[in-house]
Amino acid sequence: MINRDDWFINWFNSKYYHILYKSRNKNEASNFIQTIISTLSLKSNNSVLDLGCGNGRHSISLSNHFKLVHGIDISSENISIANENKKENLKFFISDMRNFDTNTKYEYIFNLFTSFGYFKKNEDNIKVLKSCYNHLNKNGLLFIDFLNSEQIKRTINGLKETKNINGIRFNIHKEIIGDYVIKKIEIKDGEATYNFQEKVQLFKIQDFKKLFEISGFEIISSYGDYQMNPYDPNSSRLILCAKKIS
Repeated sequence: MINRDDWFINWFNSKYYHILYKSRNKNEASNFIQTIISTLSLKSNNSVLDLGCGNGRHSISLSNHFKLVHGIDISSENISIANENKKENLKFFISDMRNFDTNTKYEYIFNLFTSFGYFKKNEDNIKVLKSCYNHLNKNGLLFIDFLNSEQIKRTINGLKETKNINGIRFNIHKEIIGDYVIKKIEIKDGEATYNFQEKVQLFKIQDFKKLFEISGFEIISSYGDYQMNPYDPNSSRLILCAKKIS
């Protein structure tokens, strides 16, 4: 059930979110998709889902490689931007990843750029994975591109930075509280001040193994960066490929 007070509802639908992250690299997204496809020899004659697609930068790249691509995001603002790039084999939907229903079965589902672990209750994370299970063909693959919590815990606690974009000041403070990494964002726009946050649960690879077992998946490979090098505790990312099991 959607709670309008959830941080991701307010932040992702804010104009300031799109201003802060407007420079996210589309070429990086395209290169990452190409690397995944070549590393795992994914087949182009398949349907895929980009779950938590944001404004569609990965979906656009996926649509250049697969016969049908659907993108889902809970943010109406994100989907409005994504729809500027829709085409015959690329469609976007506003939906909650915990209980989406596209009436389509996919061979591959992608959950990229830390679009997991946003919820207060672990049962919600399991709902996401079970929804993915229900939308995958037999032996279908789920890809999760997540932060590496081992590395995050060592490097970012208490980190502060300031960004000035279009005359707007973003004061950003990152800290670890319990099992979550929290990015507090104070925005100074003229005389007005706004506060938002991003909050992501710090799952380790062992945590994902347990979640996958509950939800009907098994990990078949793990990677530590966007070049798909093997994962280790010092890696910059935790990228998992999991297979749907009967």
